[in-house]
Amino acid sequence: MLTNLNFQAPYIEMTNLNNLWFQITGFICNLKCKHCYLSCNSTNKTRNFLNLDKIRKTLDQVNKKTLEEIYLTGGEPLLHRDINNIIRYCIKYADVNIITNGTLINDKKARFLRQIEIDNDYEIIFRISLDHYKEQKNDDIRGKGSYRKTLSGIKSLINNGFNPVINAVNLWQEDESQFREGFFDFLSQFNFEPSEINLKITPPVKTGEFAKNFSVYNENDLVTVESLKKNNCSLKNFDCYNTRVITDDGVYACPALVNDPRGKTGETLADSANKFFLELNACFSCQQANKKLFNNEWNL
Repeated sequence: MLTNLNFQAPYIEMTNLNNLWFQITGFICNLKCKHCYLSCNSTNKTRNFLNLDKIRKTLDQVNKKTLEEIYLTGGEPLLHRDINNIIRYCIKYADVNIITNGTLINDKKARFLRQIEIDNDYEIIFRISLDHYKEQKNDDIRGKGSYRKTLSGIKSLINNGFNPVINAVNLWQEDESQFREGFFDFLSQFNFEPSEINLKITPPVKTGEFAKNFSVYNENDLVTVESLKKNNCSLKNFDCYNTRVITDDGVYACPALVNDPRGKTGETLADSANKFFLELNACFSCQQANKKLFNNEWNL
């Protein structure tokens, strides 16, 4: 058994910031999902929205030569009243990923954002959260009616020239090859040909609502030097290897840790620590997956 007395977590020393996340709407979301590791919903106001000025100041501190992708998240980022200007500003620096449930996207919104993309050198990438290709299973988790609203959003994106990525949490521990095949069959109904990059399957992070509704980490669900070797897990596969998250409350190492003070690395990028110890239970999920849970992996 591991104890606090004999456990020393391995650490990651970030050398390059390649992925910059902005938690622009705090924990406010129009859905209340049973597995949400941040407990986002329409009334969770424990974190303020980010304003454009803070985003500008942050990007002024970034090494543009190493920055590869920007991610806009929440909560639900499309609830931000200044979302259009935020996207316009961020897309001047790198590709912009919007992590969304897709329920607020219609043809007008998709057409408008497509024009922003056309007018710039970088891309807008939509990561759509949909947890199952079957309506009942998805809505059991994400709320009644969410499946059809998300499908409508996906159709609007595709009709306007976007190539959305579906982000699914395998809550049912289904065989991943069959789970993947089911999603590809589902995506084939749309007027585009999906490839491996159009589907990102991740395991759950057992905090927030997931911990309340399903299960929690046990005391030995920790990352150790020995467990890394046993699982042949590379530190490069942890998101914090090249990622930081900007919130109204400061800078965090990973999107999964923004509600845990132990995940905080500084107040601003300028004073943020590059070294981060993998001491939280949520880090165990990254080790189990042995792949980045949050950032895109375009080398599939």
